Amino acid sequence: MPRPRGQPVLPCEAVSEPAPNAPPRIGIVGPGRTQQGLGPYLAAAFEEAGCRVTAVAGRDAERARRGAADLAALLGHPVAAATDATALARAVDALVIASPVPSHLGALGVALQAGIPCLCEKPLVGWREVEAGRAAIRAFAAKGLLLDENCQWPFVLPTLFDLFPQLRSEPVRRVAMGLSPVGVGPSMVEDSLPHVLSLVQALAPWAGEALLHGIGQDDGAAAAERNVVRFDLRAGDRAVAVELHLARCPEPPRPAWVEVDGHRMDRRIGPGYQIAFTDGDRVVPTPDPLRQLVYRFAGLLTKPHRDRTHALADLVDTRLRLHADILRHLAAG
Repeated sequence: MPRPRGQPVLPCEAVSEPAPNAPPRIGIVGPGRTQQGLGPYLAAAFEEAGCRVTAVAGRDAERARRGAADLAALLGHPVAAATDATALARAVDALVIASPVPSHLGALGVALQAGIPCLCEKPLVGWREVEAGRAAIRAFAAKGLLLDENCQWPFVLPTLFDLFPQLRSEPVRRVAMGLSPVGVGPSMVEDSLPHVLSLVQALAPWAGEALLHGIGQDDGAAAAERNVVRFDLRAGDRAVAVELHLARCPEPPRPAWVEVDGHRMDRRIGPGYQIAFTDGDRVVPTPDPLRQLVYRFAGLLTKPHRDRTHALADLVDTRLRLHADILRHLAAG
């Protein structure tokens, strides 16, 4: 099929050096909105953060060309369609993985081989690939390469503390979260768990040392549209009880809420995807957490910080370990 007129194609050998002082070049694996992908939103956020999305790769050549053309129209400048992820990684300064989960592990390997930082959609890899995923995390850390996972919810905690300032000084005992995924059954649990795990990590920094207890769920059926997953994290005399409430919602806006020790805030989505949270009486506007995460990543691209790079790798590794252990337990019934 002929490519769209004016749409560049980036073959494996077409690798050029960036111009001096040029913004970081971002390549996106999975640039479209298939299966509710975030490729276009991530692309726009990176450009706002001072980077430049220069090329994309898709599941096949046609998807790559279509995704490149759509992003070029969105961003207002040419975007190349790479022949594959390897070609893409060789021609950019950082890789963003926004493709479906089964492709994540291979794309992480491509970024490692190219020696470039990577931001990956959650979950980092499928839970059955946990050992390979953790090996990839260690390899990124060993090379001093930035690796982060698209878990945005910790960035809304300042709003939680604005609404409930007493939570700033109290040890966290219970964390509950409500999400409205598109999928059903085990897939919606697998997709949503990283969000609540990242929230617990931010609220209870000792969670990396913790062991899981009391893992269970209300409905593990393959077609379940509602479920509650429960587990405890314990380390010495410290413990936090966690609940993840899931109710399928195929169309936006999708309800979401966070509750910490009985204090709950619900998300509101306004025109232009303006985000706010409410406790029922007060409404607090909240900066888009996706953009905050991208700005952090972009900042570490332009000013690398080894300690922060290793700290993020530790968080991603702990989250993947807990994610896999919970799902393995649930799958075993």
